[in-house]
Amino acid sequence: MKVISFSRRRAFQKTAERLGKEGEAVQFGRCDSVLCLFVSAEQYERCHHLLPATAQVEENICVRVHSHQVIPWGIKKIGAPKLWKETMGKGVKVAVIDTGIVRTHPDLRGRVRGSADFVGGNIVDRRGNGGHGTHIAGTIAALDNQIGVVGVAPQVSLYDVRAFDSDGVGELAAIVKGIDWAITNKMDIINMSFGMVGDSPALHAAIKRASAAGIFLVASAGNNGGEIEFPARYPEVIAVGASTKQGELAAFSARGHGLDVIAPGVSILSTWPRKTYKKLSGTSMAAAHISGLVALQLAESRKKGRKGKRLLNKQACLRLIR
Repeated sequence: MKVISFSRRRAFQKTAERLGKEGEAVQFGRCDSVLCLFVSAEQYERCHHLLPATAQVEENICVRVHSHQVIPWGIKKIGAPKLWKETMGKGVKVAVIDTGIVRTHPDLRGRVRGSADFVGGNIVDRRGNGGHGTHIAGTIAALDNQIGVVGVAPQVSLYDVRAFDSDGVGELAAIVKGIDWAITNKMDIINMSFGMVGDSPALHAAIKRASAAGIFLVASAGNNGGEIEFPARYPEVIAVGASTKQGELAAFSARGHGLDVIAPGVSILSTWPRKTYKKLSGTSMAAAHISGLVALQLAESRKKGRKGKRLLNKQACLRLIR
């Protein structure tokens, strides 16, 4: 396609008339308001001799809109952008034990460096469920690529450990296997945006093994408005409650003894299946913010020549992120 523009209306009109009177009835598009004609390459070859010398001819090039990246309010609230001057989390390995991560999302492409599936089946079913893990992954590590959103630690390495089906239901055995996989594969952080009411000796044993291996464990406190759920309730785990934009504990957030920290958890915009974005609320979203923040602190510690995860135990880490 050729775009032909004219500086004077009379030249534009006369050329349009000439083209219309051509023997083979040349078809062309026109835009009267800006004095332009649009013709195919073949039509241009046949009629370019009819154009006045003052006409300007150019290719009908493809033009892209300027994309717009949003820094979600929670990312700003925890101060992540200030830390990006020092590090974006490169080299830190974060295991997300969840419903699975849709790694084809443009804001997550290349961030998932490994995976393990203890459930089987499709990550996203026909009803569009299964987005929880993708949402968590986006808050932790959505790319700084000028589109969509950006995560807390855009350069961390994510590991997709699927222990829940597309409806967010998982078995204890799958969770324990997921933690064991994270230990074997030397993860730095495990994000656990899930919970249960009762204690489990098997789960606690797995948590203890992970902690002894130097892995930071971050879990959502629960959305029941009451007592903290497990595994967040275990002393080895950083228990995260949800806060509002005003910095107050959200009404739905679990609370009380054992709550280590609160983080943004209301109307959190993040990645969603089918290359979209969605706002969700919950302590799950809050935990993702803290996992990302721990990753930034850990990466900065390593950058300064310290051994990172061995130096930053849970209590030291809490002092840094509060």
